[in-house]
Parts: sequence; C-alpha cells; structure tokens
Amino acid sequence: MPDQFHTQNGGGESGPRSARAPALPAILQSGGAVAYLFLLPSLVFLAVFTLWPIISAIVTSFHARRGRSQVFVGLQNYERVFSDPLSQQVIQNTAAYVTAGLLLSVIGGLLLAILMNQGLRNIGFFRFPFLATIGLPMVSVASIWLFLYSPRVGLFNEILGGLGLPRSNWLSDPDLALSGLFVVYMWKQIGYFALFYLAALQSLPGDVLEAATLDGVTFWQKLRHIIWPLVSPTTYFVSTIAVLNSLQQVDHVFVLTQGGPNNASNLALYYVYEQGFKWFNTGVAAAMTVVLLAVLLTMAMLQFVYLERRVHYQ
Repeated sequence: MPDQFHTQNGGGESGPRSARAPALPAILQSGGAVAYLFLLPSLVFLAVFTLWPIISAIVTSFHARRGRSQVFVGLQNYERVFSDPLSQQVIQNTAAYVTAGLLLSVIGGLLLAILMNQGLRNIGFFRFPFLATIGLPMVSVASIWLFLYSPRVGLFNEILGGLGLPRSNWLSDPDLALSGLFVVYMWKQIGYFALFYLAALQSLPGDVLEAATLDGVTFWQKLRHIIWPLVSPTTYFVSTIAVLNSLQQVDHVFVLTQGGPNNASNLALYYVYEQGFKWFNTGVAAAMTVVLLAVLLTMAMLQFVYLERRVHYQ
C-alpha cells in the first residue's frame, strides 16, 4: 500500500512524465533574456535616434557636396570650422554664452531659491512669477521679449524715454544683441534651476542651521560653510543641465535676431542650421556638430572627474 500510494502521487521515479514542468533553457531561467527583451525597445530607439545620427554626422563631416554627389575632402571641413572668421565668432559667442549661463544658473538659482525659501507670509505670490516660466515654450517667451525689445513701442525704451534717457535698438546693436538673447534665456531658466535648489534647501537639517544662527554666524558664513557644501549634489546636477541647455539654445535666436547683426548673436546650433539647411554646406554643418558633441563629452567628463569628487552626499 505505501508503495502504491507513493506511485500514484508521482513522488517516485516511476511517476508520469506528463506531470513534470518542461525544462527551460539556462538563459531563460536566469532571467537574462527576459531583461534584454524589456530593454530591446529602448535599445532600438537609442540606436536609431542617437547612435546612427552620430555616426552619420561623423561620416558626413569628411565629405563635401559637389553638385548632387558627396566628395571625400578629409579634414577640410574641420579646418574651415576652426579657421573661418564666421565660425570663430560663433565659437566665441557660444563660449561666452555657456560660461555666463553656467555661472548665473548656479549662483542666481541658489540665491533665488534662498529668497523663495524664506518663511514669509504670502511667499507663494513671490515664487509664482519665477516658477511660471518653466512651462512656457521658448518660442512664446521670445515672442514676448520681442515686443519688450521693440525700438518703438517696447517697454524698455518707454521706460528709458520716461526717464529722459536715450532709447536703444536692443537687438540691432552688435554690442547688445547677444546680451539680449542671454537675458531671455536666463529669465526662462532661472526659475527652473531655483526649483531644484529650493527642494535641496527644504531638505537641509534645520537643527544645524538653527545652531549656526544661535552661534552668531552671519548669512554669508552660513552660505559658504554650511549651505553650499550641503547642496553640492544639486549644484553638480544644475551645472550639468545648465551646460547642456545653453549649448542647445536656438529657438529664441530664430525669433529675435536670426544670428544678427553681423553674426554678433549667432550661436553654434543656429550656425549648424544655416550651414546645413540654408547654404547646403552639409559637411561643415556635420563638422560643427561633431565639435559640439566632443565639447559636450569633454565637459561631462570634466564635471564627473572634478565636481563629482567634491560633492558631499551626507
């Protein structure tokens, strides 16, 4: 009886094989294939829309259009990028734009966040004008500022005229055009960067700040020795995003200046558009794209090597 019972319940070797689960391959048992199947859509998207355009740009940068055909020209396009006066001015404009954007994004964003973090009554009304710009498209923002910069009916010139000061053609002055673009960019982005710093400030340990206040520490000492080290992870993130955003700005250039006057406000991405789609110099446009990509990778590595080691996560 025990043997019969044992056999009927399939506990021994003589049990029916149909009751056994089919054996799976080792790769499926480990979950590796399933993981790659879940990653497959993202990998395909990355390959089609990121890796392939990069490879195509690198290949195109070594060619020039001759009629309807592409001719291999070696490094001539790169030589033009670094030797042509127009491209040199574009590089200088972009470098100044990115540097100013990085400094003001970090410093201005932190100071604005400190102001917004004050426990004042109706502080939400103070935060709203700066945070409301986050959701606005850059084209809409540029259209607003195009009216503000208007030499005839613009708000700025009306204020100058009311004060008895000479009016200015803000976007047509070679000395002011790039600064005018930068003001528009910072007006839109400063609230975005301040939002991250505001979240970081509100997560700081309150007892440390209260102890510093009781010990008579001044605001600037508290900012330098307590707040700044504690928000260093946010600073690392903001600085990275600020560099990427400033290098990718092109919408407000289309609306406000179109790179003028005399290319005084021309930035790298707008230069790529002009070369590739306006003058059909696809090789030069691709070479500038590769240079921008190299700059982005270099700055990302420098930030990772130097800033990441100075970040305090505790």
